Amino acid sequence: MIRSPARILILLFCSMLFYSLPCLANQAPRNPNSAKECAICHYRWIDTFFIDGRGTDLVPYQETKVVAEPEICFSCHDGSVADSRGKVYNDHRHPINKPPPPGMEIPAIFPLDEHGNMQCFTCHTAHGVSSEMGIERAVFVRTSNDNSSMCMMCHKGKDGGPAMGNHPIGTTERPIPDNLLNLGSIEGSVTNQIICQTCHNVHGSPFDNFLVENNRDSGQLCLDCHQDKGGLLNSGHDLRRTAAEAKNSKGQTPAQSGICGACHLVHGGEKTALWARPLPDKSKNRTQDLCISCHSGEGLASEKLIKGYSHPVNISLRDKGMRPDLPAFDLKGQRVQQEARNALLTCPTCHDPHQAGTAKQASMTPPRSSFLRVKDGKAESLCKQCHSKQASVVGSDHDLRKTGATTKNVQGQLPGESGPCGVCHLVHGAQTKNLWARKISRKSAYPAQDLCLTCHNSKGVANTKVIADHSHPVDIKPGKRNISTTLPLYDSHGERKSNGVIACLTCHNPHQWHPEKPTSHGNNHVEGNAKNSFLRLAAAPEPALCSNCHPEKAYVEKSDHDLNITAPTATNTMGQPPAESGVCGVCHIIHNGKNTVRLWARNYGPGKGIMDRMCNSCHTDGGSGSKKVPVVSTHPEKQLIANPGRNIKGKANYFPLFDDETASPITIGDISCASCHDVHQWDPKKKQKGNGKNPEGKATNSFLRMQTYNMICKDCHGLDSLYRFKYYHDSKKRTPISTP
Repeated sequence: MIRSPARILILLFCSMLFYSLPCLANQAPRNPNSAKECAICHYRWIDTFFIDGRGTDLVPYQETKVVAEPEICFSCHDGSVADSRGKVYNDHRHPINKPPPPGMEIPAIFPLDEHGNMQCFTCHTAHGVSSEMGIERAVFVRTSNDNSSMCMMCHKGKDGGPAMGNHPIGTTERPIPDNLLNLGSIEGSVTNQIICQTCHNVHGSPFDNFLVENNRDSGQLCLDCHQDKGGLLNSGHDLRRTAAEAKNSKGQTPAQSGICGACHLVHGGEKTALWARPLPDKSKNRTQDLCISCHSGEGLASEKLIKGYSHPVNISLRDKGMRPDLPAFDLKGQRVQQEARNALLTCPTCHDPHQAGTAKQASMTPPRSSFLRVKDGKAESLCKQCHSKQASVVGSDHDLRKTGATTKNVQGQLPGESGPCGVCHLVHGAQTKNLWARKISRKSAYPAQDLCLTCHNSKGVANTKVIADHSHPVDIKPGKRNISTTLPLYDSHGERKSNGVIACLTCHNPHQWHPEKPTSHGNNHVEGNAKNSFLRLAAAPEPALCSNCHPEKAYVEKSDHDLNITAPTATNTMGQPPAESGVCGVCHIIHNGKNTVRLWARNYGPGKGIMDRMCNSCHTDGGSGSKKVPVVSTHPEKQLIANPGRNIKGKANYFPLFDDETASPITIGDISCASCHDVHQWDPKKKQKGNGKNPEGKATNSFLRMQTYNMICKDCHGLDSLYRFKYYHDSKKRTPISTP
């Protein structure tokens, strides 16, 4: 039988397969491609090692499976395949050949080498690329690192923001500067989203902590985003200059931590401002604690202690009705809106610790700066933010830059240095609660006026405006004289108190020249009058100031005794016409008057008693009241007139008697003009001002006091008293009633 060649070949193959099966069952499978693919990088995957489980004459066999050593990566990334030398070899990078820091838990997905050290392949694997990344961002990491999520798997505790003592991540509040992006900074999946790699470049950073930019010498990395903090450089708060050996809470000197790290830690700081210095466990105001951590007896700025009296802090801006263009903080140190109930005025409300000083201050050793939030270099612009009403002092006679440029405050500052506010007030280190900045040589039981007298004395800067004798009394309590007022009163500490005493500041507002015109400054040392002169209320043309305490005297306005109506050209002893002196100043001078009694502002007229002489200042030939000179002006003297029961002011039968020399009230004496006349009220039955006209009087008005059936004349004159009273000043018209 003839067999075909094909059948013969099939038979031979089957025979060989049958006899070789037992042998093949005892041999490991071979990988014919290992030498060309995997084995290019993994020589241990060559059949000898991987299948036979034995070494060679050149390389011993290693049973333990460990992560690859960095040399395998560098064998290609040295430029032969990919050039990573600029990122990996030469610069700072994530540590390798080192174990993880103590306490750090490494997830099982990230293998370590046989010694427990981190290597390149701890984070990277050549066999997988996260599906969440595009090929342009593929870095062969073992898991997704979207928004630095892989970093956080090992570096736990670096997130959580300031509440956990860390710089916030995930935020998009600030734009990431282009120069950072050009340096290799990476933003998150959302535009301007801060992630770990925004600041850190794991491979190829020439700077410490593999930062994308230098942050040690000038804090440039921080300043790229926080540009408004750049004024700190070379200032007194640049601890490289002022406290080079000081250490932050991590034990780093300013040279080690960088200029910003001396006070702030990006990771591991205090919850408040990521503070890098020790803070007390318990706090009344965490914001102030930051400042006091240096400005204390044992702090770095012990020579800059807050001594003496200082501007109050921890006060509610909302309660004070203040809305300054300044930051407010709560007790936890968080910046809050001024409208918030917990918005408080604290140290950084007025001070910006990062504020640059002047070029002159920066050149000093040590550098000086007040770190005030001033505008245009004008300190008063800061004070004005809260004290806008007091800003009217600028340009007035109380602006000592104009009127006392060579005088100095207690800190030795000229007005040009201290500013118009610092001339009189010190925000820190003052000697009194009202923060007075001038030497107080006079100390009284009620010191409010002592402040004024530091300038208004014979040797003071205001020696031409000295308050001498014959002036309105001070240090008296209005309440004890049944006087009610809305003007401020002051206690023994110089503070405002409703039951305090009258002081200079009761009537005067030292910050505002004209009470009704805040922008009027009295330029060129103009002489003041009753309309201005730093008065709280104008005393002319209406007596608003005087009537606040003496309302019953204000009825004189627009009556015959208002010389604005009846004698507008008449002048008082200071040469002031009624338009300047005001209706009250016509007869009374508040400061430095010529006469003691009633602070009389006119020359005394003829007469025996002082009360009559004051009336006769006008009611005499040639006087302002020359048309009203009585034929008989006085009652017979030494009649021992007694007024017990009629000497109580306010009663209908009030009939006062006065001492001839002092004008003090007495109960036995002579009748004077003021016994029958109330010079401030035209009609005793109508408590009202005049009508601006000059009417002819009669026995029921004419400034007469209220008279009743029990009038004092009756005590001596009986039924004849009515005629004697009515025709008192003209004896020819008196007609005695004949008795039966």
